[in-house]
Amino acid sequence: MSLLVLRAGPAALVQDLGRPGHAALGVTASGAADRAAAATALRAVGTDPAAAVLEVLLGGLTVLTDEPAIVAVTGAEALVVVVTPDGSRRTAATGDVLRLDAGSTLEIGRPVAGVRSYLGVRGGIDVPPVLGSRSRDTLSGLGPAPLTAGDVLDVGDAVVGPWADGWHAAVAGEGAVADTGRPLDLDVIPGPRDDLFPPEAWDVLAATGHVSGHADRVGVRLDPARPVPRLTRGEIPSEGMVRGAVQIPADGCPVVFGPDHPVTGGYPVIGVLTSRSADRISQLLPGTPVRLRRTRGVGD
Repeated sequence: MSLLVLRAGPAALVQDLGRPGHAALGVTASGAADRAAAATALRAVGTDPAAAVLEVLLGGLTVLTDEPAIVAVTGAEALVVVVTPDGSRRTAATGDVLRLDAGSTLEIGRPVAGVRSYLGVRGGIDVPPVLGSRSRDTLSGLGPAPLTAGDVLDVGDAVVGPWADGWHAAVAGEGAVADTGRPLDLDVIPGPRDDLFPPEAWDVLAATGHVSGHADRVGVRLDPARPVPRLTRGEIPSEGMVRGAVQIPADGCPVVFGPDHPVTGGYPVIGVLTSRSADRISQLLPGTPVRLRRTRGVGD
């Protein structure tokens, strides 16, 4: 079984759980930006959680299946359209599990909330792994290239259970945030370098800032209410970085690392987003109001 890409939209990538354990080679873990949404798509179609999905930025993906298929779209809230071989159309919502006849097309529309949709196919997307993962790392260029019209994607056999007939993924859109005008709270675990910041730095982070226009899978730059103060303007020797790390450069504008972050960095990290918050920030449009909320850490 295979999928033919008719339209790829602004950016469509193959992603899985990533390739952890290669930082010594200068390779970050990568993987799905919204891990909860990707996992939900695979669970809905009864597929191994380590299998690959399609991560679709701002919709626009259209694929054609050559055999009957079971699929689910999760993540950003978007209209899903299925066109059957006889030309009839039916619509579905994010979170619906769908049966596609051979020769059907599926289109993911532009999201009304969130930015990244995930297409899970029963059996998983089967492309050659690189360093044990099928994920595209946009910083290093590892993994399968971004999808383009005409690409053919094989579907694997990573089936581990029944698919959820008639089921709606209730948590599919958890990471998608509607534009209500209210700030979104993102939880931050303090450290490892929070000792390089005065206590009022956390007050600045807790005030309403905004997602800047500099946001991708490598990281998201935030425009704070005012620059986050540091005890010293000097940098520190490069240290290992992780997904969700909140770096504070000398200009005081936080940078939150995404899945394709560099493996080291020389700006002090005041804290690290929780897993859920790291998923949620990957779904935010530029201009979204946010607050970084300090959680209770060890020793608090």
